[in-house]
Amino acid sequence: MDFNITAGEEAVVFHVASLVQDGLSPTDDDLAAELGEEVRPLLHSLLSKGWLVVDEDRELALSAIARHVVSSRTDAQA
Repeated sequence: MDFNITAGEEAVVFHVASLVQDGLSPTDDDLAAELGEEVRPLLHSLLSKGWLVVDEDRELALSAIARHVVSSRTDAQA
């Protein structure tokens, strides 16, 4: 896993985390429709770095380590 992510990638990670927490299972197409096509390279990068995983239905989720990082960060902000 590559822990070096850009601010844009970090924003996407937290956005996906928020959607998943709300019970949604976003796909790359869902995020592109919501955030614009420019999100696709960020998604690809996050997938290759191990921050996001995709299932057979193309639904995106955070990797186990990414979930831990997001949880740790939101706990620290509370």
